[in-house]
This record gives sequence, structure tokens and C-alpha cells, in this order.
Amino acid sequence: MSSLTAEFVKERLGLSQPVRLPSFGRRESAVLVPLVERGGELHVILTRRASHLANHAGEICFPGGARETGDESSWHTALREAQEEINLDPEVCERIGMLDDSPTITEFNIRPHVALVRGADNLIPCDHEVAEIIEVPLAFFVEAGAGFRIRVEHGRVRGGFPLYPYAGQIIWGATARLLGNLVRVLDEANTESGVAGLARGLIPRLLDGKKFILTTHVNPDPDGIGAVIAMEELLLALGKEVLIAVNDPIPESYQFLSFRSPTLVGKKILEEHAQGADLMIVLDTGDVGRIGKAARLLPKMDGRVAVIDHHLLGGIVGEVVLVDRRYSCASEMVYELLRKMGFPWTARAVDALYAGIQFDTNGFRYINDRAEPLRVAGHLVALGAASGPIQEALFGAVSEGHVEALTVALGKARREFDGQWMWSWITAEELARFDGTPEDAGDISSFFVSVGKVRVATFLRELPDGRFKASFRSKRDFPIGDICRKFGGGGHANAGGATLPGPAEHAASLLREEVSGVVNRDVRES
Repeated sequence: MSSLTAEFVKERLGLSQPVRLPSFGRRESAVLVPLVERGGELHVILTRRASHLANHAGEICFPGGARETGDESSWHTALREAQEEINLDPEVCERIGMLDDSPTITEFNIRPHVALVRGADNLIPCDHEVAEIIEVPLAFFVEAGAGFRIRVEHGRVRGGFPLYPYAGQIIWGATARLLGNLVRVLDEANTESGVAGLARGLIPRLLDGKKFILTTHVNPDPDGIGAVIAMEELLLALGKEVLIAVNDPIPESYQFLSFRSPTLVGKKILEEHAQGADLMIVLDTGDVGRIGKAARLLPKMDGRVAVIDHHLLGGIVGEVVLVDRRYSCASEMVYELLRKMGFPWTARAVDALYAGIQFDTNGFRYINDRAEPLRVAGHLVALGAASGPIQEALFGAVSEGHVEALTVALGKARREFDGQWMWSWITAEELARFDGTPEDAGDISSFFVSVGKVRVATFLRELPDGRFKASFRSKRDFPIGDICRKFGGGGHANAGGATLPGPAEHAASLLREEVSGVVNRDVRES
């Protein structure tokens, strides 16, 4: 990192675009992040609050507080509070930048102003509020980076904060989070990834836009549906106009989830519906071919598109794109976005996200040893998610049609490669005999992969045009993502799909060599 001079700090802040958040009913507040040069080195001026105070007693903080009626702006709030708390003359403060807004667990939204202080020799702590004034070298925080991490829970709010031990004291909470943000801005090599990086580009678009289109993949599942519903709830809370455009309606088995905005399905989606839309948000897929008729809208959006997806590959080009397979599901990604924005959790959003996480992880079977999906689900339950009814709806109810389809599949099931590959199929005629639906023939490969020595399972369902929709599941150490991609499909490492030419025996012959390479691989390779 370059030398921490005032000029360097000012330059870095000038290059940063701070994230502004909606209040969502939180009280507006502001803090001053004062930097003063001592002995040729920049120091951060902090305060330790008096021990008798009702809120944040004894904590290390920046000068600041709630915006009052007479304050012209949050900058004036920060200056007024600094003058009241430590006798800092506003005339010696030069604002050199701002940091991201920070919602707090005590229902404030903090707007931080960074100031270069020229002449801070007459600082005096206010007896009523401040126990002492503390000056810490800026280099200390830069060298510590993000510091230690601490998780905080307060009612409906959960968050992670840096934690900086300094001179026998602990700097944590909102103060540490703001310092971590400053460190990120000053680090020339730092690039935010995951949802944090997505949020930096997406939040301004969400706040500035008026009309939004939401979509997900064909044959929507609870993860795609849940992610759309939660995003819909966020946009409606912001007072935005929402249009939902999906290729297929919500399947009957998942209709405990529902949209509340105008919804276009399949052929009803026309290019003209993109008119006036500020942003189209594609959730739980990044593949043009996977959004069906909703793809008609993409050319008219002229790049005004955002993608939030956790699958192996994307392809849709947009202003903000996050395709990150580290996340368990799209619902986990949307949860992180909403939490970062300080969203006041609604029952519909909470239930939808919980359903999405439960479904796409198959009850936490597919979380790649990550604790985060469990933490997220736990928070959603604490927020009131109807966990029992949702799990019963997802895993505790089987249609009679599914039993019929499974009976057909078991009657024709084949096991190859010493029982390591189990596969079967159902024709359109067989499905029609008992008035079965595509949903009735779903998830059979998940049953197969739980059998004995099976490492890879495949179930083929005939489509109206004679092709076969192949559904794959595999044990953890035997990824099938490459097979799906080879045949134009996609998915996760251990769950995916593709479409192959029929008849079923021919489709299986195309897969046989590929599956052989997976089931016979030495797991020590991974």
C-alpha cells in the first residue's frame, strides 16, 4: 500500500463511490471520521463514551449522533456533534470523502464523513458524554486489515463486524465496521467479491430506478421462486413498480409460495413489456436459454440487466452480474443483499428465502461444508419463518402421480459400472396414462443416488418433441457438472440437467462414456 499521507487518503476516497442505503424507518445519524497528522503520521480521532450513558456506555466511537431538525445536512450533524463532544472547531475540518452508509442494530442509519483536521490541539472531552479522547495511528487499522470478526445478534438484526483490540481496549460494532470500510477504500489491491461486490453496483440501481422486471428459470423451483419473491418484497418496500415475467407458472406443489405483483407467463411475455423498465433482474440462472420466453425482453433492455445466480456458468450480459457457485442457492445470495441493505424483514420474504434454501440444499445435504446456509436458515427461523409447514410442503408431501412415475422408473431402472450408475426413464405416453405432470416425474434421480453403491444417478423424461430431459444427481466426490455442460445443460457440481435426443436408450448411450469417467475416477484426485 502507498504511504498513508493525507493526499493519498484523499485520492483514494475520491475514487470510491460510497453506498447509500434507504432508511427503512431508521433514524438518520452521522459521524465524523477525523484524521489528524501527528509527527508526520495520520491518526484517527476516537472517543470513549462515558460509563453512565444509557446507550453504548464505555464503547469507543466516532464523534456523531442523530440528525436534528436544525441541521442543514448530515455533514452539519457530524460537525455539530464533534464540536459538542470533543470541542472540535468545524473551521479546521476539511471533508475529504465519505464511507458506506451503515445500518445499526439500534435502528439508526449512519452516514460517515471523513475529515482532515488541521489544528486539533484544543480538544476537550464533554464531561457528560465522553470519558476520554483516543488517537490511534491510521496505520494500525490498515495493518490489521479487516481485524478479527465478531457476530452480533440483536432482536431481528444479525451482522458481522470487525473487532480491533487496541491498548487494552476493544473497538467493535459500527465503529469497527466503518474503520473496516475505510481500510478497504485505502487498500489499492482490494476488490470486493460475492454479494458485497454485487451490492456496490446494484443498490444504486435499485434506489434510482422506478420500474423493475423480475424473472427466473423455466420450470421454476422454490429457490428461483423464493429469490424472486424476496426481491419483489424489497422493491415494493422501496415503493417501486414490479413486473414478474416467467416462462412457466409456479408448479402446483409449490403454490404455498406466490407473487403479489402483476405476472406475465410464457407467451404473454411480449417485447413491449420491457418499455419503461429501468432494470431486469434475473435470479437463479445466468443462462439465456434457461429463462424461456422472458429472453424476449433482453434485447429491449439494452444491457439494463442484473444477474444473481449460483450455478456453474452464466452467459447473460448485464450491468451487474454475480454468478458465484460458492453460495448454496440464489436465496442465500438475496438474503445477504437484503441484510446488507437493512431490509425490515417481511413474513413473505422470510418464508420465501427459507423455502429456497431448504429446497436447493435438499435439507442441507448440498452446502459444501459451509456453515453459512445453516446460519442464514437459523436467522430466518428466528425472524418467524414457518419452518415446519415449509419443510412439510417441500419434503413431507408426495403426489400420487409421483408414486406412479417412480413405479415406472423403478420397473425399468438400469444399474451399470458395478452398480455405480443408476438410470431410468419415462416416456410422454407413460406419463399421460395416469395424467402425470412434469413435476410428478421430478426428483427421481435424488432417490436413485441414495441407493447402495450408486455414485451417479440419471433420470430421463420424454418431452413433447421426442427429446429427453435428463436430471442428474451424484455423490459429493463425483461431480457431474461437466457432463451437463457438454450436452448444453447446467447446474451444480452434484445436481444438474441437460436435454438429449431420444429415444431413451440412445440418450443413455451418449451419456455412458461420460458417466464412466466420473464413477471410475480416483477420488484422491480431488
